[in-house]
Amino acid sequence: MQIIVEDGKGRPDANSFVPLEKLTFYRDYYGFRIPEAEADQVELLLRAADDINGRQWKGRKAKSQQAMAWPRRDCKIEYQTLSETFVPFELEWGQVRLAVELYASEQGFQVEEPTHCTEPNGRCALLNRDTPGLRMRPPPYAPSRTQFADFLVMRGLLVVS
Repeated sequence: MQIIVEDGKGRPDANSFVPLEKLTFYRDYYGFRIPEAEADQVELLLRAADDINGRQWKGRKAKSQQAMAWPRRDCKIEYQTLSETFVPFELEWGQVRLAVELYASEQGFQVEEPTHCTEPNGRCALLNRDTPGLRMRPPPYAPSRTQFADFLVMRGLLVVS
């Protein structure tokens, strides 16, 4: 199946927030495990997109005919209304991370937080964990639940009595 990336225009034929190259970058840069076969990688990435589309997000779809859950209108994050053509990068990295998490769950292993990355030139580098600033966005390797938290209608745990 072909990946058609949502570009912020509310495409009716989109089926992903990211191209396959972002998933393979994630594998190569951070060392996350994903299937070897490209067809399996595509299927995994599209399953992650389906999961994202099934969640309850703040606001509402920007266009009624768009296939994906984003972009959205009337979506406020900390007093700021997001543009109706904006797909947060947290959703992009969240889709990739969710694909990794789905694969790990199916294969029966834990996803470990990376401590190092591999630069395109092959050099191994320590990931910077400094937090200079008050409102930090999660790093690209953070769990999907962390990537999605600010954009969901309800974040965290729900107590049912």
